[in-house]
Amino acid sequence: MNKYYSMKYIKLLLLAGCWLGVLPVPRVMAQMQSNNIALGKAVTFSPAPNYMDCADPDDDKQLTDGQYSSRGKLREVENSRAIWVQKGTVGWQNVKPVVITIDLGTVHPISGVSYSTAGGTAGVTWPTAIYMSVSNDGKIWHTLGDLAMLSRENGRPPEQGYAEFRYVTHSLHARGRYIAFAVMSTPFVFSDEIEVFKGDDAWINQPAQGETISDLKEYANNSLIRSSAQRRLYNDIDAIKKEINNSKLSTSQKSTFSARLDKDETKAAQIPQLGRDFKTILPLNDTHRDILAVRGELLAAQGMTPLAVWKMHRYAWLPFLAKPANTPKPQLNFSMLRNQFRSDDLLLTNASGKSKDVILQLKNAPQNAQNGWLRVYSVAWTDTSDGTPVADALIPLEEKEGVYTVDVPAGMTRKMWFTVDSSKVSMGNYKSTFDIVSAEQHLPVPVELSVSSKLMKEPRISLCMWDDSNGKGSYGITPQNRAAAIALMRSHFVDTPCANRLVLPWPDANAFDALGNLKTELDFSSLDEWIAQWPGARRYFVFANVPGYFAGAKMDTPEFAARVGTWAKVISQHLRQVNLNPSQLQILLVDEPYRESQDAIIAAWANAINAAAPELTLFSDPRWKRPDQTKIQDALVGMDILCPALPTYNNGGKTVQKYFQNMRTNGKELWFYQTNGPSWQLDPQLYYRYQAWHAFAANATGEGFWSFGDIGKAPTSWNGYSNTGISYAPAFLDEDTVFDSVHWDAVREGVEDYEELAILKDAIATSGNAAWKAQAQQTLDGAVQAITGIWNTAHYATGEGDPHLADAQLQKVREMLNSSTHEK
Repeated sequence: MNKYYSMKYIKLLLLAGCWLGVLPVPRVMAQMQSNNIALGKAVTFSPAPNYMDCADPDDDKQLTDGQYSSRGKLREVENSRAIWVQKGTVGWQNVKPVVITIDLGTVHPISGVSYSTAGGTAGVTWPTAIYMSVSNDGKIWHTLGDLAMLSRENGRPPEQGYAEFRYVTHSLHARGRYIAFAVMSTPFVFSDEIEVFKGDDAWINQPAQGETISDLKEYANNSLIRSSAQRRLYNDIDAIKKEINNSKLSTSQKSTFSARLDKDETKAAQIPQLGRDFKTILPLNDTHRDILAVRGELLAAQGMTPLAVWKMHRYAWLPFLAKPANTPKPQLNFSMLRNQFRSDDLLLTNASGKSKDVILQLKNAPQNAQNGWLRVYSVAWTDTSDGTPVADALIPLEEKEGVYTVDVPAGMTRKMWFTVDSSKVSMGNYKSTFDIVSAEQHLPVPVELSVSSKLMKEPRISLCMWDDSNGKGSYGITPQNRAAAIALMRSHFVDTPCANRLVLPWPDANAFDALGNLKTELDFSSLDEWIAQWPGARRYFVFANVPGYFAGAKMDTPEFAARVGTWAKVISQHLRQVNLNPSQLQILLVDEPYRESQDAIIAAWANAINAAAPELTLFSDPRWKRPDQTKIQDALVGMDILCPALPTYNNGGKTVQKYFQNMRTNGKELWFYQTNGPSWQLDPQLYYRYQAWHAFAANATGEGFWSFGDIGKAPTSWNGYSNTGISYAPAFLDEDTVFDSVHWDAVREGVEDYEELAILKDAIATSGNAAWKAQAQQTLDGAVQAITGIWNTAHYATGEGDPHLADAQLQKVREMLNSSTHEK
């Protein structure tokens, strides 16, 4: 994109912004009449800009040079035209807060500011807050408020699609030589231009206003949770007012509802500071409950029944303020093999002004079903760092003689999650009913369950979640929640736990003699403790994180090879002593290698280990886009398992795929993994469930995701507001507890899908019925192609495509498995 046009076009472009709905006319006129006292002034950053696509040596000049990269209008663009690839923009990634300080030269009166940015696509979100402060000496600061909130009266960023937007306020009444902006945004911060508007000269002598602070970063971090909560309330007020205005209610009714929301908006501005232990479970507080109650009464006034029971696909994106869809009568359907877990959902919308306790009572349960065959969950709504609520966390409901009770707050939709464990139900077809009862209504929901005669044995695809549950745990796994975390992982088929390097013994140079033999015994207590936490695991995965030396010896020396070889032999011997096959130890030497220097380290270690203890399993997750062209092929050939990122494999085309397939046919295992986030943004099927289908199509034998425990920089999964990083954990963890989620269940379904596909593949291979073999192969190929053929990483966050696709294709596979013709 070109620089913003010259100053003579500013008036025309600002007026165009008014016509497009981006800038209201009063704001434009005020901006044109203001004197930008920041023009050409010195700017400093903390930390320095780190987004390379727009970085250049003039970053410290470009925010106050009067030139705009943006064109000031709302439009869809290709990423190559977005402001974050323009040199006139300054950018940061994974930094919170970013502090931008402008030195105005002398103390000036300040009436307002303008902060230009863009967002709405490519993972670029709008700022949660832009905290402002002023100072005369650069040491003692006085707060001016949050520009993101103050700007609301002058316009708000659009809800969808790429847009360029200016946060503007003209309501300041301040003075200072320095003005600082602490921008809170995840994961990107982009600034195109900042203007500071001069106030009345008489303000120079007025007493300083605002809270006195010495550290703007600390103030911003402490205020973020409150600002995020206010944003949630304000956004819901805006959305409900929009519903009111678009309704066919009378003017009087609309006015009554709007007046209540105006009062709630005043209360929202008075939210106190909130601690890091605050949980972003919706509704957030009493004010939020009243806001949503207005929405419940609005739905009732438009003729909706007090309790609506309806349905979307269980993995379809559910908006927070969803309206019941006009769909056929809802029912629950479960089709599964024996020894599987499958889920379905219902949606309950409370169209009233009061919270409801809704009773769900199961009638005609499957005969002889064992306790625990059905689990019912209430799906909790939690808000996130970028202000998008998500229904994800699964809260188990207690059963009392087949009866479950769930609360549905006024104006909200509660998602209900039902999971069947078919290992506790005999094969057969069953019909039951869930009676859903509230104070006003009684609604029966049919339940159909089909359990195949076919048995799913232990899944053959391995699953690793880079959990680091050894020792005291890492990331969100703690000594207090570790047992629950391991139990939840194992219930979802994690069979390859991952530990960090601390589980292995690391001797120093004094432990070896001149021939490279150990003089002392190695301490395996940490390794044994970790193995004991995961009895019966298929493999034990250790991220060794090795350097280019070992025990005082540099790589490519005889001492290095001898010492590494001895070390590997002793580890192998110890594994046998604890009744493990040495091949069960899976070692990742260097994580995600993409440089030649990393490959050199991998090759040196791999050659030494393979020469001395080839029975150990070496694993690599290379990030090379063209692994076939890397110089040090020993870093790949020396591995037992190659695990490229799924996008690397799929986007690499036939050349890259052929390379890995040749490795596989020559005895290497192929795995896939992915490491995108935040987890809640990812479509549960496209990202988590479908990877197993891609693995089946490529004859891969394992998969993984980063990471079960990585909850970003938050103290808990339940407070996305405090997260200044990215949360990758698909489950919900805090210090003491671990809860399942919709996303985590999608991983388990993918493992089960893979197994069903593999069972049909086995049946085809052993059948003597040519006609059935041909039909079954066509069914299998068609199902796999239907899923893997829609590959597009951009879909992950959008949920594009038919959410029913996998279920429909899997049903065809299951019906083919259940047919008896192949047995003749």
